[in-house]
Amino acid sequence: MNIAILITLLRVLLLPIIIILHYQHTGFASLIAVLLFFLIILSDMFDGVIARRRHEITRFGSVLDPLSDKLIIYVLLLIFALEENLLWIILLVFIFRDFVVNYSRFIAAKNDLEIKEYSYRKIKAIFQYTLILLLLLNELFSYGMFRDSFLAIFDLGLVFLFAILVILLSIGSVLYYGIKVFRNVRKNIHSGTEVKQEKMIILANKKSRGYHDAYRRRLLKLFSKRRKSKIIYFSIKKKDMYQGIIKKVRQFKHIVIAGGDGSFESALNYKPLWKKSLGFFPLGAGNAFYSYFYKGKRFEYLRSRFKFREMELDVLELECEIGKRQTLFATIGIDSEVPRLTKTRTQHGFFDYFSASWQGLFRGKADYDLKIQINGKKYSWNNCININFGKVPYYGFNIRSFPGKMVPDDGLVYGLACVSPHSVIWNKLIRIWGLIITMFCINKPPMLDFKGKTIMVKSEVPFPVQAGGEFLGYSNWLKVKVVRTQKVLVI
Repeated sequence: MNIAILITLLRVLLLPIIIILHYQHTGFASLIAVLLFFLIILSDMFDGVIARRRHEITRFGSVLDPLSDKLIIYVLLLIFALEENLLWIILLVFIFRDFVVNYSRFIAAKNDLEIKEYSYRKIKAIFQYTLILLLLLNELFSYGMFRDSFLAIFDLGLVFLFAILVILLSIGSVLYYGIKVFRNVRKNIHSGTEVKQEKMIILANKKSRGYHDAYRRRLLKLFSKRRKSKIIYFSIKKKDMYQGIIKKVRQFKHIVIAGGDGSFESALNYKPLWKKSLGFFPLGAGNAFYSYFYKGKRFEYLRSRFKFREMELDVLELECEIGKRQTLFATIGIDSEVPRLTKTRTQHGFFDYFSASWQGLFRGKADYDLKIQINGKKYSWNNCININFGKVPYYGFNIRSFPGKMVPDDGLVYGLACVSPHSVIWNKLIRIWGLIITMFCINKPPMLDFKGKTIMVKSEVPFPVQAGGEFLGYSNWLKVKVVRTQKVLVI
């Protein structure tokens, strides 16, 4: 257990002691409570010194750190509010601020927007800690020898003025996040070049689960009608579903793949389509590509007035013991167990995915000791739960995998690893926590982002490999790089 974890646990363990001392209602108990809380502040500052080393790819902070801060601050503020030593409106403003900021982050992640961190976040935490310290001092100076001394300046009036300052900072944070996110959403900035005259054809996969839903088939026909595009169905009887397709699509520049993530990935690996512009119609279960190609929007693809835009997107090549595969996103580790466990599929895609996720959580291995090489530089990531690679910043059901803006055609592989700083027994719970924070576009430990032209992964224990929505198998090594660009259609 490293020093950062010990410091975090110390802060959490001091909280109930401070609460017990607070309810003793004696001068000596209040003095000890103030000293212990001051120790919490000093430990948080020391933890911040450690956190500044996060630019070193081999160092990780504690998962408990952000949770411990919130727990300490809100529990103590709630106690003072219940005792009427703090106005309820102040506590409610802090809660409202956190709700707005987290919701703004969620919207930003859904619309592929980047929100840069700024120094206010830490300043706000320091001011909240200071507010609690003033409240504790106010209690201390109401006892015995301190009551009539010059220290009595720490009365509720000063606390109230300081609380107003913290409220103003919280309101400023709400305005920063809210205006920044929703202004960018309203701008609806597009990449690529607008396709003014669409002449496209739709290739639909009848094996996709969405095809067996009458409503989804109706949407497909509506899309075809409004885009004035013909639907051609892949052959489900032939071994090669693309057999005979190329003759039918030769005259079309824009081709829409109607299916799931696996259907689109199959098009990426079909060489005759490499020179075409590929679009996507959601007809599957996961549809990570739907989240990317339509930037979190819902039914804009059904409206002909929304023109498609053509852009270049890097295609990755995975090379391992299993062979080579081109893809836009891939995973190794415990997340790769999910597609393996969903090979037996029903028509209820979400429930299949949810069930497989729980099975993978309990049955899958989540503690790989990996040797990583990024652009020739070597690292050791012990107790690694999983790694995501890709050029598409969405994974699964609209979960953000790669926080921050990714350049679609810069020739780099982007990655996000989940590496536990704790004992292996916590790894699966830590993976759940990692999914939650990336959903809100928060890039904190245990998540570690990286990028490079070539990524090499080695392990003594074989790890599962997933490409797109398909489970490939197990391998002791994996090489990932960008091999080409593919023109795609986005809205």
